[in-house]
Amino acid sequence: MRTFFGIFSGWLCLTVGISCSGAGSSGSSLPAYRDESRSLEERVEDALSRMTLDEKVAVLHAQSKFSSAGVPRLGIPELWCTDGPHGIRPEVLWDEWDQAGWTNDSCTAFPALTCLAATWNPAMSALYGKSIGEEARYREKDVLLGPGVNIYRTPLNGRNFEYMGEDPYLASRMVVPYVREIQKNGVAACVKHFALNNQETRRMSVDAVVDDRALHEIYLPAFAPARAMPMTITTWLSPTWISCERARPMCRRWTTRCGGCCV
Repeated sequence: MRTFFGIFSGWLCLTVGISCSGAGSSGSSLPAYRDESRSLEERVEDALSRMTLDEKVAVLHAQSKFSSAGVPRLGIPELWCTDGPHGIRPEVLWDEWDQAGWTNDSCTAFPALTCLAATWNPAMSALYGKSIGEEARYREKDVLLGPGVNIYRTPLNGRNFEYMGEDPYLASRMVVPYVREIQKNGVAACVKHFALNNQETRRMSVDAVVDDRALHEIYLPAFAPARAMPMTITTWLSPTWISCERARPMCRRWTTRCGGCCV
């Protein structure tokens, strides 16, 4: 139930378009889950109490390649995601990866994040985030699936171009302005991919064995400052790469320490 509460609270903040801080205007005619003067916990519990079991299940999984269901009768809209991290993906078919082929559709191809990190320029990272966030908002997206901050452990990782290099300090400095400027547009950033997902060979099934010191000094520093900002979602750890027994307490500890929503 605690896991569902965490996922649902992040989803509610994003889809209803409300502040997670609990501050804001109040109205006696508003249901509790839409009243910004109430605490997040009150609002989540109220929304949950109004939802049917089918509605609760529906919001926990995708309904298409890039969207999750809302709850129309409660005024909670669908949640729409889009790739990043180098530009907003052209629209795709509902349940296929093929592009939808809209004749009025276009997107901006931004430089790869490895190029952005090579500038060593946080101001450039902020401009990058601002620009991609504006395009995501224009296209009515709620979550940008980026930036990517996995550390370059091997040059053979096919997704290294999506990440911010091999230096955890540099990546942790460059990711913050990127995320902050995206989210000024009302678009949540999803920092990715799974921590320790640092190689291409068997990347969907490899067992990454790492001690806690290496994990916290090398592989997680770029995730922590990004997650500390409101609205940030993190595809942080997966039982595919790390045991459930370690993943659950670590995820709870880092969520408490850094904030954000861990999925």
